[in-house]
Amino acid sequence: MKLLTTTALAASIFLGAVFPTEAGNIVGTVKAWQYMQAEGWKSANGMDDNTLHNMLYQASVVDNYPWTKQFLLRVRGGGALFLTDKKTHTIRQLKVEPVGETFNDIETVYQGEDKGEGCYLAIIENQSSARQKAIDDLLSYPLVDDIDAKAKKIRQQMTPKVVMAIPDNCVNKQQQAALAAKRSEEDRKLQQWVAQQSLEE
Repeated sequence: MKLLTTTALAASIFLGAVFPTEAGNIVGTVKAWQYMQAEGWKSANGMDDNTLHNMLYQASVVDNYPWTKQFLLRVRGGGALFLTDKKTHTIRQLKVEPVGETFNDIETVYQGEDKGEGCYLAIIENQSSARQKAIDDLLSYPLVDDIDAKAKKIRQQMTPKVVMAIPDNCVNKQQQAALAAKRSEEDRKLQQWVAQQSLEE
């Protein structure tokens, strides 16, 4: 697969990968929408090319593994999320809005091991900025009584919530092992190169 990333989306982009269940594992970057179009990608919800170009320029490629049916694209800087379907070569913007003021409150997790609920991509609203604003409001004038108890109640009420779970394939252990072996080999080569450079100095 050669999906227009600054690093190929083949095994080489997994060099720094930590495998499931890690939050939003970024495995590459989109160069631009026009390169995706050249690979046959299209919008599933009718978004125009100019909008897609602006949103997807240098977007992060998240949780793209050889065994998954889909992966996420995240607008640079922690913005909106797009779901990509590898089979149909379509992308669509997910309708997920943060409770607070920032998209950084939206997190993603690939659950690659079946723990009784299947495997999936989860979209999580951590409510961090809204929770912090509510606590900051307690501390503003006029002061309220029993601030600690009220702040504790806010923390208990405003906890992270799964807002969307998208079914996907579980981890393919053979492919995962092959990627880990490639990573070990790349790490070994890098260490040898560093050692050689040090000797030359």
